[in-house]
Amino acid sequence: MKIVESLFDVCYLMIVVAFGVRLLLEKKNGAKLFGVMAIMLGLGDGFHLIPRVISHLSPGGFEAHAAVLSWGQFVTSITMTIFYVLYYHYYRMQSSDTDNVKKWLIYGLAALRIGLVLLPQNNWGTADGNYMFGIYRNVPFLIMGILLVVWSYKKKEILAFKHMWILISLSFLFYVPVVLFSKTVPAIGALMMPKTVAYLLIVWMGFKYFVSDFGANNLFANSITILIMGLIGGVFYREFTKFYAFTDATHLGKVHIHTLVVGFVVSLLMYLLAIDIKDVKSLKKPYEIYLTGLVFTIANMVVIGIYEVVREGSDVIVRAAIDGTSGIGHIVLSVGIVWMFVRAYNLKISE
Repeated sequence: MKIVESLFDVCYLMIVVAFGVRLLLEKKNGAKLFGVMAIMLGLGDGFHLIPRVISHLSPGGFEAHAAVLSWGQFVTSITMTIFYVLYYHYYRMQSSDTDNVKKWLIYGLAALRIGLVLLPQNNWGTADGNYMFGIYRNVPFLIMGILLVVWSYKKKEILAFKHMWILISLSFLFYVPVVLFSKTVPAIGALMMPKTVAYLLIVWMGFKYFVSDFGANNLFANSITILIMGLIGGVFYREFTKFYAFTDATHLGKVHIHTLVVGFVVSLLMYLLAIDIKDVKSLKKPYEIYLTGLVFTIANMVVIGIYEVVREGSDVIVRAAIDGTSGIGHIVLSVGIVWMFVRAYNLKISE
């Protein structure tokens, strides 16, 4: 379970940030706003999920990282509030609903939520926190969510809001029981995974709305996105190992190189080949398999790399298991690359 959740968390963070970066390259009305939303979601959740991954992979476990987990929750509480404020502006832009009463209602609830989060009574940085303040600070957040669900539902005929109201509803339905009962029934905390899936699907739906066509220019934009993600991976490797004063070799050092070569270069080559191909859409399926394999392969590298840094010589997880999942990623990646280039070759010679 440690490996599964760690891989899930890393894949989630990589995907939502990548979607956000990709949307920043789009020129459609509202795309950049949604991109900022996705990046805010990923970076904010990173403050909470990366410490969880570290806790899973280090001998001290969650008890040794109670303070940083608490502060991560503090950051996420603020960034999630901002995420929904940005979603309101997305709703306002796409629906042309310029009712200022709604705007100030969202602003007021967001300010109240952040104000409650900032109060010292929350006992941030402690293992237990303050149960009642955990409820207080989530009341305005829940009201925000209900309002956005209702407003999105009323505009569900607009393609930009298709399924959004359902996904936002699910995110809160999974989140509320955790707030209320996780202290007494720790197993309830498992609902945070489907809640995270709901957020991932929100970003996915927004991405598909703005990036609906598959063409050569899309491949080029994806290449730029992968390039940026590779550079982010390099920064993470440098800062993470520096923080732990870790000087030995680690898989984290391979992340940016693999992302740049197997990701950016391969995707760019496919773009150059696709420029003169009429039926570019025939490349979509193998390209998606390639991207799936790339994401899963890089996620495995990140998890293995973090484990190598924080394990302190202990066998916290079964290394053969993570090596096995890494092998699956390599297989999917290889199938995608070979299929993609063979398909491109066949399309070239047939034209």
